[in-house]
Order: sequence, then C-alpha cells, then structure tokens
Amino acid sequence: MHAESGKEPMTSIAGGGMGRDQPGDGRLAASPPRTTRGVVVEGPAGSLEGILDIPGGDPPAVAVFCHPHPLHGGSMHNKVVYRAAKGAVAAGLPTLRFNFRGVGRSAGQHDGGRGEAEDLRAALDFLCERFPASPLLVGGFSFGATVGLGVGVSHEQVAALVGLGLPLSSASFEFLEGETRPLLLIQGEEDPFGSMVALRRLVERLPDSVRLLSFPGEGHFFTGVLSQLAEAVTEFCRLHLNGHDSGAPSA
Repeated sequence: MHAESGKEPMTSIAGGGMGRDQPGDGRLAASPPRTTRGVVVEGPAGSLEGILDIPGGDPPAVAVFCHPHPLHGGSMHNKVVYRAAKGAVAAGLPTLRFNFRGVGRSAGQHDGGRGEAEDLRAALDFLCERFPASPLLVGGFSFGATVGLGVGVSHEQVAALVGLGLPLSSASFEFLEGETRPLLLIQGEEDPFGSMVALRRLVERLPDSVRLLSFPGEGHFFTGVLSQLAEAVTEFCRLHLNGHDSGAPSA
C-alpha cells in the first residue's frame, strides 16, 4: 500500500484489544453492545431501504457510504462498501448503508446520478435527525464516490470525505479542488476505470488535507486488500474524527 500526501503518512493500525478497553486497574471492560438493524429512509422518490450499524458508546461522528452503479449490480451489500462501512464502525461511528432508488426494496428508478444525489441528501437528513450536531463522514465506492463526494462537499455538517475507486474515466472530480476538509482517496493501481496518472494529477491540484492510498496490483474491486481498506478507513476516522476503538473491522 502506498500513501501519498503533503502530511505525515498514516501509521499502521495496531490490533488492539478487539473491542475492549483497559481500565486503570488492569481489568478488561466489555465494549458497549453494537446493534445492526434495517431502517427506512424517506427519499424524494419514495422509501429507501438501509442498514444502520451502531457501535456502543458516544459516537464521535456519523457516517454514510454509497454503493456503486445500480445498473451494474451495485447495492449496499457490495463488498467494498460493506468493508469500508465496517471500518468506520470500528472507529466508533454509527454507519449507514442504503440502496439508491430502484435498487433492492428502494422505490423509484435509476436517475443517472441526479436523483441519487437527492437520495443521499435524504439519508444525511435521516442521520442528522437521529444524531443531532454530530459531524458527518460521507464516503462512496465508484459511482457512489461520484455521488457521495459531490453531495458531501456542499453539506455544511460533513466533516470528512472518503472516495474509493474513483471512476475518473467517466466522471470529473474537479469539484474537489479547494476542498479543505480531510479527504481519503483509495485506488487500485490497476483500476481500469480510474488510472493512477489521472488521479495523481487531480491530487496535485488539491490541498494537503487529501490523503491518497494506492494498492499495487489491485483493480477496481480491491479483491485482495479489503481488510487493509477497512483498516485505512478506521485509522482515518480515528485521526480526523476523534474516533475511539470499537474493535477491529468485521470480516
């Protein structure tokens, strides 16, 4: 894994106590219980199905991750989205995954990114209602990165952004120029939908708040490094959102 930015490289993630804290008297205290439940987000085109994963304890922030292209099999159950979300949960962030309109049990039809952006805004409203005043992290994979980053940069409560597998061959990310909030970009160096040459050119125009992690030999779906991807998300959340240790990312 290669880390590139104008700041100190991200440090490796310690295995830790797998969701336990060490009190001063040496006894192990059990982590607060996690809950995972299905939720319904009321979107502009109808109900959107989602999954909200809530770790125990006081959340330092709240996250949402967007899935890849609906017309190519993308859904909230995508492995990359699942692992990234679990990485945020491991840092103590309640995390929402949801299906865009027309996917799974979500109402509506695919709208080329325009309606999906409205779906994400509805999901952010859903989180803001349940976790008032909590900072937000918005992330996404592929098409979901296009939608997530595009909406995230314009939302005042969003404190950090994560883009996975940016599809630079089909979408422009010039809107990130001038973005000063913490931004994590993760890309496979053999991604056919987003070349490292194009991504590095983009990163050169971004502030030092951006962090670029690249995986040699990996394609668009990060098949061999999903655990490392989740760990990178966990560390990013702990570094920039004061995330606490809620255990290692789930497999």
